[in-house]
Amino acid sequence: MSNLFEKLAAGQMGLGVWIKGGPSWVSTIARAGFDFVRPDMMFSAIDWRELDHINRTAQAVGISTWVRVPANPWLAGPDQLQVTVDVARAFSLGIPFVGASIASAAQARACLEVSRDWHRSGAGEYPNSNESFAAMNKKDANTAVFVPHIEAGNSIKEIDEIIALDGLRIIMLAMTDLSQAIGLPFQYDHPDLWRAVDRIVAKAQARNIVIAANMGYAFTTPEQMRDRVKRMHEHGIRICLMQGADIMLENLAKAVLADIRGVIG
Repeated sequence: MSNLFEKLAAGQMGLGVWIKGGPSWVSTIARAGFDFVRPDMMFSAIDWRELDHINRTAQAVGISTWVRVPANPWLAGPDQLQVTVDVARAFSLGIPFVGASIASAAQARACLEVSRDWHRSGAGEYPNSNESFAAMNKKDANTAVFVPHIEAGNSIKEIDEIIALDGLRIIMLAMTDLSQAIGLPFQYDHPDLWRAVDRIVAKAQARNIVIAANMGYAFTTPEQMRDRVKRMHEHGIRICLMQGADIMLENLAKAVLADIRGVIG
C-alpha cells in the first residue's frame, strides 16, 4: 500500500509539495517529512525521462509520486481525450497517483478506464504467462489511482457526475482556479467558496472519496500555512498540496534575508 494511503487509513492528513523539476529535490522533501511529491508536467519543463528519475527517487526514499500530466481543460474542451494518452504513459512508468486537469466527467471516466489498463512495462513489469497476464489485469486498486483535478468551469458544473463515477478514489480541488471559476478570485476564505467546498466534500464522503486540495498562493509564512491547513482539515479535506518547493524556499529566504539585513544594515 502507498504510504499516502497508509497515512489516510491511520486518520492522518496527507501533506505534499509540488516541484517543477529536479530529482534532487525529492530526498530533501522526504527528509522534511512530506508524504508525497507532485511533479507538475502541466506548467514546467519536466519531460518523461526526468519524471521517471523523480519517481524512482521517491520510491527509494519512501514517499509517493503524484504527477500532474499536461492538459489544458480551458482550451481543449470537454470532449478531447488526448489527455488519456499521457495518463496511460504515466501509469506505465509505475507512478501510483496520476492527476490531470479535466474539463468534463467524460474525460474523468476515460482516464479512470485507463488506470485499469495492464501496461506497466515502463516499471519493468511484463506478463509472461496467462496467469501473470491475468494478475496484471487485476492489479491492486492502490497501484494506479487516477485523480481528476477540478479547475475548469465545466468540470465544476459536472462535479456531481464526476463524484458518481465508479472507481474514483480521490478528487483534487484547485483552490485558486476554483475561487476564480465561482467569481471569487483569490478569496480563499470567502463563505461562498467554503460552502462550495463543503458541498463537494459531503457528496464525496458519502461515496468514500477523499478530497484533496491545494493550499493557495496567499499563505507564505509558517504560521499562515499552519492555520490554513488546520482550516482545510476542519472542512473535511484530507490531502493538502501545500506549496511548491521553490515557493516555500523563496518565502523562507525572503524572511531570513530581511532579518539578516536588518541586523547588519
